[in-house]
Amino acid sequence: MSFRSALDQFLTIVGVILIVIPVTLSSDSWTPLIMVFIGIAMIGSGVWRLGSRMFSDRRVYVGLRSEVEHFIRLVRDLNACSIGGETEMVEEIRAKMNESVERMVSLAGRSR
Repeated sequence: MSFRSALDQFLTIVGVILIVIPVTLSSDSWTPLIMVFIGIAMIGSGVWRLGSRMFSDRRVYVGLRSEVEHFIRLVRDLNACSIGGETEMVEEIRAKMNESVERMVSLAGRSR
């Protein structure tokens, strides 16, 4: 678990505690407490992205997406070689990028 996700969860739990304790101490009725718990459940489901997990996106253009991800890796390699001054590798990557663009053109509009 990364520091950021741990921090998000910690802040959510502390926020819940700060909401629940005053409500439980000050009300004689169960209705406000039940409403607070429903609200907390809704906040938690948003924080932990439960909605997107239950209703995930279905990728239609998988081939094109895969080729774009490959192209992004080539861009990262190109940058690393440029920083390192490897001009020969830069030219090889440029050729691979041109091939990748041609594959993207052929894959565009094709589902699966």
